Amino acid sequence: MKLQEYQAKSILKKAGVPLPASTLANNAVQVKRIAAEIGYPVVLKAQTLELGRGRAGGVRIVQDERQIENISNEIFKLVLNQHPIQFILVEKAFTFSKEFYLAITSDMEAGTPVLCLSEAGGATYLEPESFKDARVLNRQIDINMGLKDYQIRELMTGLGIDPSLWKQIQFIAHKVYEVYRHFDATLVEINSMVVTSQNQIFALDTRISIDGQSLFRQESFSDAFDPSYFGWEERQALKFDVDYHSFPGEIGCMVNGMGLAYLTIDQLVNLNTMPAAMIDIRGGATSTSITSSLEMLLVSPRVKAIVINIFGGMTRCDEVADGLLKAMDEGLPKKPIFIRLEGTNDDSGLDLLHKNENLRFFSTTEALVNAAVGWLRGEEE
Repeated sequence: MKLQEYQAKSILKKAGVPLPASTLANNAVQVKRIAAEIGYPVVLKAQTLELGRGRAGGVRIVQDERQIENISNEIFKLVLNQHPIQFILVEKAFTFSKEFYLAITSDMEAGTPVLCLSEAGGATYLEPESFKDARVLNRQIDINMGLKDYQIRELMTGLGIDPSLWKQIQFIAHKVYEVYRHFDATLVEINSMVVTSQNQIFALDTRISIDGQSLFRQESFSDAFDPSYFGWEERQALKFDVDYHSFPGEIGCMVNGMGLAYLTIDQLVNLNTMPAAMIDIRGGATSTSITSSLEMLLVSPRVKAIVINIFGGMTRCDEVADGLLKAMDEGLPKKPIFIRLEGTNDDSGLDLLHKNENLRFFSTTEALVNAAVGWLRGEEE
């Protein structure tokens, strides 16, 4: 889950990261009043999760009050990818001599956080042509040991950063890592981190993404979620408490538990195939959530065949069967469905499903996936 810029800055400010003075406004009158309180010049920043707000005119520097209302009204009229601008962050603007990029991000393959520091920041970091000659250095962080001073010094030394700035950068890096860990983030980014003429460092633009799997621990973000930024499948998944992941293939998969998800994906990859979508209904899924999950796969134009791989523990197989039958009675597109159903109440679940002649049943994941891939390739009628 991505946070808006003002939300990310509020978190980082509480953590002690130095930031310019800023206040959120929802109309032009508020913008003018806040700008007078902060003191000109100010920068007006459209608050959106969409990319390209700067190029669209959503970030404007205003030198005095003569144009403040006109410019803020122009920003409020912007619509980026069908999302209107509802808030503007009014922030103190100042000049700077140098900018950097600093982030703690996640290396999913290694399973570790990574400290990233670059001599390029701001728009330069986001423009491949401008950024291609800039240096970027990374260090993996052992979560048992935490971020160490020597790791930060290695990066600063490698980039040739003025030693007079080391103490400030080191302080900010540690605070960013604290936020990353405390809030179950997948990314905490400062782009850019600027150096003023007084040799002080400030975080100008910030971004935080929270791991959606951790939201049960992060209740403070319940009001931060904006469903309009998600596709229909993601909104349905959130509504019915299942996990939805999109892939570039043609086979839709429904499983219970990430272990089965990885096993199913591995079997597909072994056959040089990828899923189109993976839905984890989790343990103890209800008939309603199962119905909704199958509906997502049936209506998706990318899904040509469906694999259902369930090993019932907390999830009852008869509950799964009931949910599947309800979805198939909704008059949705008909697609070949390959099922492995084993575990709690599997006998009664299979008895229910065997009444439907369009389903194909298997006892192992390997046989299940082989049959689905075979059908997709025209090797099975």
